[in-house]
Amino acid sequence: MSFRTTLRPVVWSHIDAHGKNRRRERSPEEEHSSGDHGPSDFPPKKKKKEKALCVPALYYPPTLSPSEKLWRDRSRFLLQRGYQLRPRYDPEWTPTSRGNGRHYHSGEDHIMQILPQVLDAIRRHDGLVVCIKMIQDYRKQRQVQITQYFSTRRMTEDSRNHVVPLYDVFIHSITPHIQYMVMPVLRRFDDPEFVTVGEVVEFISQVLEGLTYLHENNVAHHNLTAEHIMMDAKSIVPTGWHFVAHFCEPDGMTRISPLDRRNHIVRYYFIGFGNCYHIEPKTSRLVRDIGGNDTDVPELFTGKPYDPFKHDIYTLGNVFDKELYQKYHGIHFLKDLIGYMRKTEFEIRPRAEMVLNAWYSIRGKLDEEVIEEQPLRFRDGVKPRYSAAPSPTTPTYRSHGKSVNGSRSRPEYASGSGSNGYSGPNDRPQMIGGHSGAGPPTSISYSSSSGHSSMNGWSAASNGHPGPSRHPESIAITSHPSQANGQPVAVAGPSRYPRG
Repeated sequence: MSFRTTLRPVVWSHIDAHGKNRRRERSPEEEHSSGDHGPSDFPPKKKKKEKALCVPALYYPPTLSPSEKLWRDRSRFLLQRGYQLRPRYDPEWTPTSRGNGRHYHSGEDHIMQILPQVLDAIRRHDGLVVCIKMIQDYRKQRQVQITQYFSTRRMTEDSRNHVVPLYDVFIHSITPHIQYMVMPVLRRFDDPEFVTVGEVVEFISQVLEGLTYLHENNVAHHNLTAEHIMMDAKSIVPTGWHFVAHFCEPDGMTRISPLDRRNHIVRYYFIGFGNCYHIEPKTSRLVRDIGGNDTDVPELFTGKPYDPFKHDIYTLGNVFDKELYQKYHGIHFLKDLIGYMRKTEFEIRPRAEMVLNAWYSIRGKLDEEVIEEQPLRFRDGVKPRYSAAPSPTTPTYRSHGKSVNGSRSRPEYASGSGSNGYSGPNDRPQMIGGHSGAGPPTSISYSSSSGHSSMNGWSAASNGHPGPSRHPESIAITSHPSQANGQPVAVAGPSRYPRG
């Protein structure tokens, strides 16, 4: 085989004033990518993608996935129970052909489900957006009993109770092995991100109080990772948000504009009790299990029995470290607390009440007025979730934190802002259908099964409130004979605050 020599013409721009060639040597990859073209001092240009000429994409609107078809087949049953799914899951669903009017491929009913076991719905008697969780694994059904227990009237009267409220629970007569839990729609605890040091301090106080209360009632969460700590964000996202596209309003297109949580009451909750343990006081607390999603817990690698309550301490310390300390500047006071919670041997690891007392001691040394206004700065390499700054609001208050002796101080509001803070078990901002804070729930209704109406198949004024108000409502968690077979459900009650 003979090779033919190819002579390339000299490009005079490659010759300098001394007659030397300035052309750099080309790598084999560049030679191969350049093909038959001549040499160049510049790297090869990336080929531009060819745009379709007014031809709609073939995969829009997306068809229902297998898990979505499961919800579609149960939509009539859920409607009889008083919960209406989005138009996408109606058996007679007809997708919007022209999107939402702003973008061809952005119809609300084009948004697919991500988590197969949870979906949002409208509670028809008050228009509240709720979350329905389908539990098929019998090993995960222990969370139903645990959540029911903490949703009773006696348990909800304690302000330290941070277990997600349970509105309703029921089964299908055709599939009795599947249970459905109805809970409020929540957001991840750091979505949107914290803005000031005071917000981080309030978050840690609520979470440690909730964990202590959980352990006092002999329940270990056993999977207390960041994904299982949520917040009721209706006060800081008053426009509501889409259940799947959580960065958008309910229309699935308009981006949300979160408010500053310094000026609004935000409550944090624990979810995901599928791996929890309820251990009687006078029995051994050691278990042998694979643990939760946190693979950093040291005792999981020994193969020996361990204490699930101490497992919670280490896991929550990991959340404080990875989601707060390694993310923000200005919270150096967390370093000692994190080290205290993440001791390698679980036998010498502190109990929840010991961690809470240590945190009260740390918080007592902080200047409340300073941390309320001290901004957080992201560490190098950390990008914020939302680039726009939170919208400023008028009312301000000081952090309603606990002192070392356990007493809680009431927040100081600006003139005319009302008083919906809480100072103890008898003064707790209650939930009305998942609302924390103010006013009656905003009515949200879906359109006809065809899916053609305002807001592309469903009209939603709000996921929570139209805006902050003065008087929070209260609820009574009681057993209603007509719902959930006597299980605890939420019934709206009169407000404990005077109107006027």
